[in-house]
Amino acid sequence: MRKPSRLLLAILVTPFLAGCFTVTQVAVPPAAQDREALNNVRGVVVRQAGGTEQTVEFETVHELEWTPTSLSVVADASVDGETQTITRLYSISTMSGVLIRSLDAAKTSGIIGTVILGTIAFIALAVTGAGDPKQQGN
Repeated sequence: MRKPSRLLLAILVTPFLAGCFTVTQVAVPPAAQDREALNNVRGVVVRQAGGTEQTVEFETVHELEWTPTSLSVVADASVDGETQTITRLYSISTMSGVLIRSLDAAKTSGIIGTVILGTIAFIALAVTGAGDPKQQGN
């Protein structure tokens, strides 16, 4: 039996692991220490004039810095269907939320459970020989 190559294994596993992450909106913390603790910021929700909200999602964050009154971001974002590097300063008073990328426990548990049960089933079939037609009665 040939061992699967590491590259093939990585290619097959990566989409499942990427699916374990989700982007959720959280309120902007009032305390500076709490804002500094936010990591994996993937975007902001900004209140516009007239009460509407605009969501700006970042594809890649190059630099992110919280100040006492604002959030400074250098990131890649989709602008008119084209990815561009943007530099923005968002006032905390106009932000209604921050998009955070986090691990989704439900998806992760489901994937890990499937892998564990699949492995156990494979080992059980291999040990008992139930999956081998030669071992079954003729």
